[in-house]
Amino acid sequence: MKRVSRLAKALSIAFLTMVIGIAIPGLHFVLGPLSPLVGGFAAGLLCRLQGGDALLLGVFEALLAGIGVGILLPHLAHLTLGLATLWFFGLSAAVYAGLLSGVAAYFAGRQARTRG
Repeated sequence: MKRVSRLAKALSIAFLTMVIGIAIPGLHFVLGPLSPLVGGFAAGLLCRLQGGDALLLGVFEALLAGIGVGILLPHLAHLTLGLATLWFFGLSAAVYAGLLSGVAAYFAGRQARTRG
């Protein structure tokens, strides 16, 4: 149960950091692409994630990003995109966010554990 609560806390930290980085007008051009990296690093550092937990964080972050892009993009941007285009953007966002978040969480958790 402790692992589940630590992972839920890490996921909320990473996801909120990602959303805040994307939501700031003007700065979102720089912070948006880096937000999964920063969020994963912050979550790994604060929650001291281990290898398996960092992997799960990356998978869950990928699911949230992929679903968010696939569902919210047509509604927020008022676009009429084809199904293949939504799959492409959804999968691209999922792989990008999941990979950056998971790798950053792994290295941050490893750094937090070695420093005490």
